[in-house]
Amino acid sequence: MKPAMTKIILALFALSALTAVVLGEPQSQSLLGKIDFQALFAAAPALPASSAEAATRAYGRAIADQNSAALNAFYTPFRNRIASARETIKPAVDALPAHQEAMAQKLTAQANDSAIIARMGGTDKISEMSEEEAQQAAMKAVGDTMQAQSGGHGDAARGTQAIMQRVMNDPAYRERFEKMTPAEQEAEMRKAMGPTAVAAEHTAAEEKRSMQASNEASAVMARNNELNAIFQKMLVVDQEFVTKDEAITKAPGGFDKIAQDTNAKINTIPLVDAGEAGQVPDPAKYRAVLIERATLDRTRAAWELQQRAALYTRRRAAYKQLASEYSAWLKQNAPRATSATTQVMEDFSLETAVHCEQELISMAERLAKYSEDSTTAAAQYEAQYQKTLAER
Repeated sequence: MKPAMTKIILALFALSALTAVVLGEPQSQSLLGKIDFQALFAAAPALPASSAEAATRAYGRAIADQNSAALNAFYTPFRNRIASARETIKPAVDALPAHQEAMAQKLTAQANDSAIIARMGGTDKISEMSEEEAQQAAMKAVGDTMQAQSGGHGDAARGTQAIMQRVMNDPAYRERFEKMTPAEQEAEMRKAMGPTAVAAEHTAAEEKRSMQASNEASAVMARNNELNAIFQKMLVVDQEFVTKDEAITKAPGGFDKIAQDTNAKINTIPLVDAGEAGQVPDPAKYRAVLIERATLDRTRAAWELQQRAALYTRRRAAYKQLASEYSAWLKQNAPRATSATTQVMEDFSLETAVHCEQELISMAERLAKYSEDSTTAAAQYEAQYQKTLAER
C-alpha cells in the first residue's frame, strides 16, 4: 500500500466512529489460498548426499563430459510446479493494478467529501504528514466534529474521543472493551463523558453506534497488522541463511587455500630434462601433487555439501513455518466488515495477501535454486577428481 493511502486509511479509521464511507465491493478473497505451499516446499529437490551423487545428478553417466542436460532434466519437474503456482495466483496478480487504481480514486474522492478529512486539510495535506501526525490530526478532527454535532457538549465529545484513543492504542483495553456487553460499553462511555452525559443523552445511541464502528475498524487494523508482520518476516527470512552460507565458503581450508598450497608444492618439484620441451617439473611428482589437490578439493566439496544440506533443511523449515502462519491468517480472517469503511481496510489487506503468496512462490523457487547451485558446485569437483585419476 502506498504511504499516502496508509495515512488516509488512518484518517478513515477515525472517521469510522462517525459514519460509513461507501467505496464499493472489496476484492474477492476467493482468488487466494488455492496453492498448497506446504506441499510445494516439500517437493523442492533436496541436496545430494555426496559429491558422487551430485555428479550423477548433474551429468548423468557421462560425468567426464560434464554436460548439464541431466541437471536440467532433474530440476525441470519442480520448475514446472513453480510455473503452475504462478499461473494459479496470476488472476489475483493481474487484478492488482486496476484494483489499486480504482481503490485509490474512490478512497481519495470519498475522503475529500468527508468533513473529517476536510478538517485535517484534505488528502493532499494528509499525504505530507507522518502516520503519527495523521492519526493525531484525525482524532482531533473527530473530536471537533463530535463537539459540533453534540450541540456544545464538549465533555461528551472529549470523553468518547478518549475512549477511542484507548481502543486504538491500548490492546489490553481494546480486548476488555470488546468483551463488554452493550450496556457495559455504554456505561463506560457515559463515565468518560463526565457530568454532561445527561444533557447529551439524546446522542447516546449515536455514541454507541460510533464505538461499535470504531471497534470493528480497530479489529480490522489489528488483523492487517498481523498480516503485515508475516509479510515482513518473509522479506527478511533469507538474510540469516545467506550469512550462514557465506560462512561455509569462508571456513578454514577452503578451495583458495588448497590452490595456494598446491602451487607452493609445484614450485618445489625438481625439474627434469624433457628433451625439446626443456626443463619441466618431474612428471610423476607433478601428477602426485595434482591427485592430492583433486582429492582435497573433493573432500572439501563433500564437507561444504554436507553443511549446505543441513542449512537447506533449516531454510525449508523456516519457509514452511511462514507458510503456516500465512495460511492460518487467511483461514481466520475471512472478510467480515459490516461498514464500507472497514470493508476498504480489509480490501487493502487482500493486496498484502497477494504479495505474500507471490513471495512464498519465490521462496520455493529460491530453495530449488540453492539445491541446484550446491549440486553443480559439488559435481564439478567430483568430475575433476575422476578426470585427474583417469589421466596418465
